[in-house]
Amino acid sequence: MPTPAVRLLSPSDDAHLSSSLAALHAVCIDNDDMVATFLPPLKNDKLLTYWKEMIADASAGRRLIAILLDESEPGTAAKGDELKGVVMLLMPRVETAKHQGHIQKLMVSVECRREKGGTALMRFIEREAVNRGRKLMLLSVEARSLGARLFPRLGYVRCGRVPGFHMSPSGNLVDHVLFYKQFV
Repeated sequence: MPTPAVRLLSPSDDAHLSSSLAALHAVCIDNDDMVATFLPPLKNDKLLTYWKEMIADASAGRRLIAILLDESEPGTAAKGDELKGVVMLLMPRVETAKHQGHIQKLMVSVECRREKGGTALMRFIEREAVNRGRKLMLLSVEARSLGARLFPRLGYVRCGRVPGFHMSPSGNLVDHVLFYKQFV
């Protein structure tokens, strides 16, 4: 089995992965009860539109999308079933926030979670952010999520908790915790 590798999604070369990104997104909501923009019952067209918009944002330079691929043939066009994870970095354009990067939608397939897929995606997106002058990473995540345990291990500092911040897929209001990490 190939070793998963992380790289930036290319809006021109990887647009065909939008349906695979939508499928991963749906699995994380349906199977993990993950708070991730949409509530069940999920509609594939909504998820697909969302990911097409995210790819358009990446094309416009407003965000980066890093993907974790289990490539059977490295150097060839990515196949949808090779997608194992994703994370996004929103890069604020306002003058007072050009040093910030907002981490969004860290999602990893079940088979790559114990293989450090989330850690690999985060380390990669952090390097890309710093290379673009983003020295302060910000994120919020559901308090009971796997990410809430992962981010402190990656050096993120918890700086707050917001009760009832989002509605979960099961219909309950859930708390979110806020994290930041500074790079010198």
